[in-house]
Amino acid sequence: MKRGAGALLACVLVACSSTNGSTGGNGAGGTSADGGVDATTPSLVDAGGVSDATSAGDAPTASEASAGCGPYAGDPVFTCSADGTSRGKCVDDASLDDEPCPNGCLIEPAGQDAICMGADAGWSCTGSYGTTPAQDGNYYLSEFGCWVDDAGVHTDPDDNCIPSCLDQAVAAGLCDAGGSGADCEEGLDWYTADGARFGCLQRLRVTNPANGKSLIAIALDFGPSCAGESTVDHAVLDSSGQVNDYLFGGARGTSDKAVVHVVEVSDTTPLGPVP
Repeated sequence: MKRGAGALLACVLVACSSTNGSTGGNGAGGTSADGGVDATTPSLVDAGGVSDATSAGDAPTASEASAGCGPYAGDPVFTCSADGTSRGKCVDDASLDDEPCPNGCLIEPAGQDAICMGADAGWSCTGSYGTTPAQDGNYYLSEFGCWVDDAGVHTDPDDNCIPSCLDQAVAAGLCDAGGSGADCEEGLDWYTADGARFGCLQRLRVTNPANGKSLIAIALDFGPSCAGESTVDHAVLDSSGQVNDYLFGGARGTSDKAVVHVVEVSDTTPLGPVP
């Protein structure tokens, strides 16, 4: 997966109206890229001494060789797997080079190697809102926006419920063209901010490491504000009430320092709790 290949599509794998200081694209469950097999057939000789091996004139074409790279065919730089747990590339357009990313894979701009996340947070937020993902994948969770649950419709007095990625969501068919921003958020329910960090509509697997619960949400808005993050010197993931309720049993704020781990996943990964 490459960041910058269009915020609408996260290659592999999937929020600024939220500036309330509670803050905040591959999701769980995308299919892991297992890398293809470079099957080199040994030379066979029949009883008559005639070799059945492929002759030089029958050498595989470039496209056939590249097919040995599986889902990474045509990727000369490291690309994240669909479920964000590894990265791979196609060396010389023929041979697969892949490696696991135990802490998750982090998408980089197009043309650059995706990286395996490490232990250093590398937090940075210097403008209105964050544009650089945390290098260790860890964020403090907070609540924002409009959402719906069994208790009914919920609104946010500190947010206008007009997500920054509304146009992209409509274009992708995720929200109705004639609907409001609140309608979009309430219809999706499983969403986050931090769209400027991950790209609009990037799908994210968000995990509470304390209880192991995970879900897939979509980056729908920008924010939260750098001013809010600077109060805790840490990246924050603003998210819907549904996300907060599922992972922590209720709303969380920046000051609660409720840690979640975030990994980008494929845009085909279904939204909602991970079984």
